[in-house]
Amino acid sequence: MVSNGPRRHDESMSNEQNSSVLELQSYLDRSPSPFHAVSNAQNLLLAAGFTEFSERERWTDTLGKYFVIRDGSLFAWDASSKDSFENGFRIIGAHTDSPNLRLKSSQQRSSLSYGQLSIETYGSPLLNSWLDRDLGISGRVILSGGNKEELLFHTNEPVCRIPQLAIHLDRGLNDKGLQLNPQSHLTPIWADSSNGSQSFNDWLGDQLSIATDEISAWDLMLHDTQPSEYLGANKQWIASARIDNLVSCYAAISALCDSADESSEKTPLVCLFNHEEVGSVSSAGASGQFLVGTLERLMNGMTIESRSKAFANSLCLSVDGSHANHPNYPERHDPDHIVHLNRGIVIKRNANQRYATDAIGEAIVKDLCERESIPYQLFSNRNDLSCGSTIGPTTAASLGVRTIDLGVPQLSMHSIRELCGVLDQTYLKLFCSAFFLAETTTS
Repeated sequence: MVSNGPRRHDESMSNEQNSSVLELQSYLDRSPSPFHAVSNAQNLLLAAGFTEFSERERWTDTLGKYFVIRDGSLFAWDASSKDSFENGFRIIGAHTDSPNLRLKSSQQRSSLSYGQLSIETYGSPLLNSWLDRDLGISGRVILSGGNKEELLFHTNEPVCRIPQLAIHLDRGLNDKGLQLNPQSHLTPIWADSSNGSQSFNDWLGDQLSIATDEISAWDLMLHDTQPSEYLGANKQWIASARIDNLVSCYAAISALCDSADESSEKTPLVCLFNHEEVGSVSSAGASGQFLVGTLERLMNGMTIESRSKAFANSLCLSVDGSHANHPNYPERHDPDHIVHLNRGIVIKRNANQRYATDAIGEAIVKDLCERESIPYQLFSNRNDLSCGSTIGPTTAASLGVRTIDLGVPQLSMHSIRELCGVLDQTYLKLFCSAFFLAETTTS
């Protein structure tokens, strides 16, 4: 379903839209790992006047514009007064991780004359999309020593590649389909081992300008080095890696920064979580205590009655990508829930609580969209296909706060390179800003 209300933003979209897309593209290109996504969000917050808190220090005053970071996750808020907490929080949650290939802890692999990288799959990537791509390496490196200093690492240039087997050596490929064994067929080549090339650890130390023995451990992953681009006859789409779910992260942080000096009875929060693609079960994931524990510290000194009132008055958005209808596979979509690129944000519903949206939540989003002239669509999965999920249900369960799942429609979800609409990312950012400032009720 597509709303039929006016779309006043379309008339003035060109310049504002182009600026918004360029900023989003910069964020996408500079965030090849969850740690970079958080670091770049941190820079946006600092530029908007936010201050970083350490979880290890005592928080004597949580009023103002602050944020905390933990292992690829970030929590930011703008609190005017403790009394405003009872009026409720406006929470936007998204996730910083994307399905990809990650480097194992030990790199000793070689075959024939090739040095290869030992990898494991993270989440549920479309494995075939990683073949014959120019790949870089990114993530964080932990230094030896008591402080466990963390260095961000990101190669802009290609380092490795997973070459596909030539059709001459697998004549039946196009008939039987591509079958990939992650252990055997997805090991990238990165060096020529016949001429005594460096070990991976030595190479990494050189890239970081440190001694090899200073490297203690890492969380490193592969990424596509091709930058994001406009696509389409009218440049109506964005093609990029990690659209799922950095488009949502950028919209949430940008909306918080833009609304920081605006007056609202509610307290705006943004939670960007790591590890959503593998179930959110970690100390930094949405199923952990990062969100709940930080809220407890914010509300320190409030009575149980005041806290209960605060949560009852609160509302949470779980913002994540949604499936657009695929033109080559129309039978994979519910015929009553047609979703198009560039026709608005998508409200996601599932009766089995794979998405957290209920009828009241859907109505709240529709009302806000109609007030702000933002188009929206409705998504529901086919009954005979399993449904994905988000941080929405686990956040709703842990906080007891009404939660709504929505996001921008996209094609090629979980591919190394995904596709979304130029207009939709603008609609999402507008909606997130309106959500923070609107005096919406929760029931």
